[in-house]
Amino acid sequence: MLGKRFQRTLLGCFITAGLVSGAVNAQPVAWDTPGTQWYSQQSEHFTVHFVDGHQQSAAKVLDIAEQVRQDQLPYFQTAPGERTEIVMVDDFDVSNGWATPLPFAQMRLFMSPPEDGGDLATGDEWLHMLIRHEYAHVMHMEMAEGAPEILQNIFGRQGLLFPHALTPSMLLEGLAVYLETNETLGYGRLQSSQYAMKMRMEVAGGELKDLDQVVVADREWPLGYQYLYGAYFVEYLNQTYGEQKVQHFLQYYSRQLIPYFLLNRTARTSFGVSFDTLWQDFQQQMKTQFSPQLAQLRQQAVTGRDLQLTPFLQVVTASDNGLLVNRNNGDDRPEIMLHTTPEGDWQALTARSQITALDAHPQGGLLASRRIDYADGRSYNDLFLYRDDSWQQLTERQRFREMHWLPDGEQLIASRKVAGISELWLLNAEASSPQPSRIWRGEPETVLGAFDISPDGRALVAAVKRPLQGWNLERFDLTTRRWEALTDTRAAENSPRYLPDGRVMFSADYDGVFNIYVLTPDSGQVSQWTREVGGAFRPVWQPGHGLVYQAYTSDGYQLRYLTAPAALSEFAMETQQGRYNYPPAVSAPATKSEVSDYSPWSTLRPRNWLPVVVIDDMKTLFGAQTFGSDALGRHTYQVLAAWDVDNELGDLNVTYQYDNRWLLSYSRSHDFDELTQGARSDDRITRDDELLLQRDHLANAFEDQLSLHAGVVLDKEKLVSQPDFAGRFRDSNETLTGLALTFDNREAYLNVPGVGWGHYLDLVAETNDLLDSDFEGQKYQAQWQGTWDLPGRTTLTARLAAGYADDEAKRFRLGGQDLFEEAYLFGRDTQALRGYDDSVQVGHHYATQRLTLETWLARVERNWSLYPVGLGDLSGNLFVDSGAAWDSGSSKKQLTGVGAELTLEAKLGYQLTLPVTLGYAHGLDSDLGEDKWYFSIVSRF
Repeated sequence: MLGKRFQRTLLGCFITAGLVSGAVNAQPVAWDTPGTQWYSQQSEHFTVHFVDGHQQSAAKVLDIAEQVRQDQLPYFQTAPGERTEIVMVDDFDVSNGWATPLPFAQMRLFMSPPEDGGDLATGDEWLHMLIRHEYAHVMHMEMAEGAPEILQNIFGRQGLLFPHALTPSMLLEGLAVYLETNETLGYGRLQSSQYAMKMRMEVAGGELKDLDQVVVADREWPLGYQYLYGAYFVEYLNQTYGEQKVQHFLQYYSRQLIPYFLLNRTARTSFGVSFDTLWQDFQQQMKTQFSPQLAQLRQQAVTGRDLQLTPFLQVVTASDNGLLVNRNNGDDRPEIMLHTTPEGDWQALTARSQITALDAHPQGGLLASRRIDYADGRSYNDLFLYRDDSWQQLTERQRFREMHWLPDGEQLIASRKVAGISELWLLNAEASSPQPSRIWRGEPETVLGAFDISPDGRALVAAVKRPLQGWNLERFDLTTRRWEALTDTRAAENSPRYLPDGRVMFSADYDGVFNIYVLTPDSGQVSQWTREVGGAFRPVWQPGHGLVYQAYTSDGYQLRYLTAPAALSEFAMETQQGRYNYPPAVSAPATKSEVSDYSPWSTLRPRNWLPVVVIDDMKTLFGAQTFGSDALGRHTYQVLAAWDVDNELGDLNVTYQYDNRWLLSYSRSHDFDELTQGARSDDRITRDDELLLQRDHLANAFEDQLSLHAGVVLDKEKLVSQPDFAGRFRDSNETLTGLALTFDNREAYLNVPGVGWGHYLDLVAETNDLLDSDFEGQKYQAQWQGTWDLPGRTTLTARLAAGYADDEAKRFRLGGQDLFEEAYLFGRDTQALRGYDDSVQVGHHYATQRLTLETWLARVERNWSLYPVGLGDLSGNLFVDSGAAWDSGSSKKQLTGVGAELTLEAKLGYQLTLPVTLGYAHGLDSDLGEDKWYFSIVSRF
């Protein structure tokens, strides 16, 4: 069957890629819209790829990249020999980027800048800080000397030949954050008050995380803590042992041929002690560094009363009926909750995923901005209106990330970022209203953060990042459409909200700790309302609650309120005045080529190969494999070819994918079956040719949850040779052409195993009659899977499936433990029935049912020292399988099996998570049922 071999091929690819911690999955750029043209431009050490309209930004990226290379080269003392490929994308309403050495040194830059003074926003130009971080990854992972370098010259760019790419991500990310930081400028995350807050609260929690936790950081709080701990750890190493010792470690490890196992040995050579000892010393240093400040903050603390504990920064807004919170706890389906009084209960209003902003008006209704992940590879925010217990979509692919009602409850103002440029738009909530109109567009490097509209509707206040300066508060007159500065300080002022009397609440870190302040704009007087130990963010004024804000604690963000806040201190804003005056990111422009049309061929060529040798009693295979992709990630391929010298037969496996729409997989392999007659024994050799050509997303609808696909499947088995005493062997050739309609709105939650909630449905129609086939007629299949979120970290999933095939078509098979093939759209002819043998029933019709109760059991999230083996979450399920396969005119016998599974997440190479399942199934049928123990490694979502 096509699926089994294809599954093994993919599993091998995933393991190889996953073991390279820096090798981020190089997702393709988004589909081109009509008129889109990609271009390329080169400097001495970089090539940048971009779409038409981003020429100016691309030239700046080359200038910055060359400057960053020059700045970082003394630290690493080596750099990639070939140009690093850079791709600029404006496909996401989030700030991010990634770098990988495979199949060539490359970086992906998301053009959308960070908002509102968060730790990513600690710097001047977003692209400058992003390139400093990502190119540090490139320089780091490219380091290879001695045996790894020699083998790279022979076998090319293989993941296992990049020693530093196989180190824990806390070292990779820690070094990148360390090198993005400039202490003199106050530039980078290690100079941010948010990073200091997070580590301070780790110390406040009473127990810093151990090394074996941090190297496999995954779901524990704070999320992404490998960045936090890694950055402070690398800073500790550089400050304690000096940069020369850290550089010696980097250079020495770059010569190690055996990955993973020589990290401690290299640490002893460079620092004189193992990583375990270094980590213990680092933990003590963090306690020494932050404990005095903690003691002082605890002594002076003035905090609100807790409303809700959750590890996430919640989306909160005020309404006439009470406080509205989009509760997202990682255990249950996100819901918008209403909290009427500080002592009252929570009332669920509606469930909705990926909400990033809320605003309510008594007549207008509840506005929400949601991020939607589209099939074309884009992730955009759009506006939705909740009114009369139903949702209405107001915009489509307009990228509005924050919005606020005007006082009339009919119009609203929304902000977005396109190509990194901030904009403000005026919209009407009524469907019959005129098109939105833009009321302001910022200059490059001017970033608009959170904003709010004044009670009289004449102005708005916003956090704004201007070039060469940090985050400040500014007022925008909606009549004159001019900005007026309210603050000009070195603090990260953010999240401004108007009070009913016209004063402005906001969060700022004037003394290095974020707290809530109130500004009187006309006088410039400021009052401090909180003194948190961690930090206070996102203030909201709710009648009946008073001040509501989110406090950062050791366990996560805590929603708190102060019914009658009092001024803890007062000062004039002018006393905080101060400027960063960042110097230019580039001292001199780079020499650049002319802009040219993008061509995939320069990066698509193979850059690696590995020998393949398989020797057993029946065959001796010699061959090679390679893989590659282009810079845009659209064309990816893997080829494995081998020759059996004993039998003079060739095996081949080719997989090619064009973005997420086209998939071509072809394999030719040979099976050897030993046949015996009396004292005689010999092999029957058959050749299997398997091909899949699939075109996904022919059409999409309903936020791309509904999709139409097409596919061609060939499954051909042919006799090559057999002993003369063997019986007749019938060649088989099935070639199916089909269409499939799928619906998928399933959601995954942080702490829930597999699917957390949602439904999957597919309807598949295939025919044997369009292409040459030994079979005739049509095949029709359908399956539905629904998952319900139960309290806690538990789900209930039901599955129904059915199939019909014409009498001359190939039969369906029922039985076995393999759930993987049920997920195929085309060529699906096997349905699992645990507790029974494979193909326990065959027929032209089938109907199956399944019920699964699954729950989370435990979280280990620890590694075995620095060896590449660790454990994640443990979960279990109880299931009931039932089904039957039969032919027309024959009796239908229903079979049922019951069982249980335990799934333990294996962490391999620090980064790869493989769910390892041990299962037991019992077939209830007295004649056909069996007791089956099985073991599998298959992702469930």
